[in-house]
Amino acid sequence: MENSGSLRRFPLAGIAAAAASVVCFRTGFGSFFFLLPLALLAFSAEAKSAWAAGIMGTAFNTIVSLWFYMYRGADLDFARWSALYYAIMALAFTWINAPLGRFWIHLDAPYRMAFAALCCTLVMAPVFLTMTEDPRLRLAIVRQLQALGGFSESPGVEGPTADELFAAMIRMGLRGGILVSCLVFWWINRQLGLGIIRISRRGNGKLPVSILAFHAAPFLIWIFSLSLGAVLLGKTAGLEMLEIGGWNILVLSGTLFLVQGGAVALFYLLKVPPLIRIIVNLGIIILIFKPGVNAALLGMLLLLGIAENWVPFRVPRDEPPPTPEA
Repeated sequence: MENSGSLRRFPLAGIAAAAASVVCFRTGFGSFFFLLPLALLAFSAEAKSAWAAGIMGTAFNTIVSLWFYMYRGADLDFARWSALYYAIMALAFTWINAPLGRFWIHLDAPYRMAFAALCCTLVMAPVFLTMTEDPRLRLAIVRQLQALGGFSESPGVEGPTADELFAAMIRMGLRGGILVSCLVFWWINRQLGLGIIRISRRGNGKLPVSILAFHAAPFLIWIFSLSLGAVLLGKTAGLEMLEIGGWNILVLSGTLFLVQGGAVALFYLLKVPPLIRIIVNLGIIILIFKPGVNAALLGMLLLLGIAENWVPFRVPRDEPPPTPEA
């Protein structure tokens, strides 16, 4: 009887999470959290339930996209890209939280996120290039930007036009912007899901560990350095493909060092009294949303993560520091 009950709950939980995800994806502000239902299921049920929800959500959203195209007159390209975007983001996010295979299960979550972001970039980069070549799609996006931000149609002194903003968006997206957007989006929904599950204490007993013990592989400093050289060489010699590839590898390796820097900061933050810790956390949250200051804060964490390649910040005093490889 218990097994049959769990079997009945399995498809129901997957259907509910998939439906909630698609509803959030199709609503305004809720689209920022359309991966949250999938995260809640991944951290509270078995991996097969998470994958069932991700696959069903992809199917549901594809059906909705076709319905909008056939009966609501939606643009075919927008229907196609929305279906593709949901499928990529949802299935990659499911793989991050519920990996299949012994190797991927034991791999740290930051590495899984980095690998998934790289795969998503390889799939979505041609979409960005298509946007620049399709005049109808470009015009639709430019008009959307004008409606959302009040950008003008012709150059002026008050700010960039929608065309200029669109060109900058494409340029930044190809140079690490897709990577960053995927990582930030996944991280926010993943952390919200973890927080809710831990508060409700309904975890599946396999909740991911903290980043406190995360260490970036020492050889990544060489990849970081070479990618920086590729960016400079590509920009100087006019080799755009080399510059684009260099930027993406630079952002990817830099993100892993950024996570390591955050782990170092968390390591020392846990040693202070709880009240001071709360004040510091609130201060960090406020600083993150202040333009300019947030870039400086992220830069400090990045440098801290890189410095730990030589300085063992988190090694106990009674243990000898390891010899750095780079």
